[in-house]
Amino acid sequence: MTLDKANELLANMKSTAASRYNAAKRLEAKERSLTRLTAFTSAYVVGLTVVPYFVHLPPGSADRMNLVTFVMGIVILVASLIQYSARDGVNAELHYRCGLEIAEMRRRLKILRDSIGDEELLKISDEYSSILTKYSVNHDQVDFDQYRIERTEEAKKLGYYERFIAIPFRMRVARHAANIALVVLSVFMIWLVWAVIAPAWRLAASATGA
Repeated sequence: MTLDKANELLANMKSTAASRYNAAKRLEAKERSLTRLTAFTSAYVVGLTVVPYFVHLPPGSADRMNLVTFVMGIVILVASLIQYSARDGVNAELHYRCGLEIAEMRRRLKILRDSIGDEELLKISDEYSSILTKYSVNHDQVDFDQYRIERTEEAKKLGYYERFIAIPFRMRVARHAANIALVVLSVFMIWLVWAVIAPAWRLAASATGA
């Protein structure tokens, strides 16, 4: 009976430690992507602001450029507030340290598993609870889902839709939402240069040549 309880606690520690490591990596990636989004969008705003000094835009195009600049300013504000309030870098460090401490305790329990008594097992269980209490941040469901699909024995318990579609989709959204937003903004900027700024530039150059 004690051995079964020890194995159950070991399994719980394994999934929790792995989920905390996954959370640390996800939060680090999220913070980097938010930083990239803020930096590139700021550069786009600066570029759009100086364009009228070099290219004379028709009134309608100028108004649309001002609207785009305003929208990008809102994107910068929202991304900055999310990054500041989420404290992803700090939480990533907490998740990583929590995972390390749980992994260390799990190694100790594996050594003692075959000869451990109820009292010692209860003591280790209390220490495990203390670690979880000390690091009050909790990983998200997507971090546990990642653990499930990365472990063969766990993945076999999942259905095809969860394993190959739903969970990978949620993982990509959680990690790359800001990157997706940056790609959309970058594509829009390319279109803006091609469809609005370049024609105005060519028109001005033709008028100057004439």
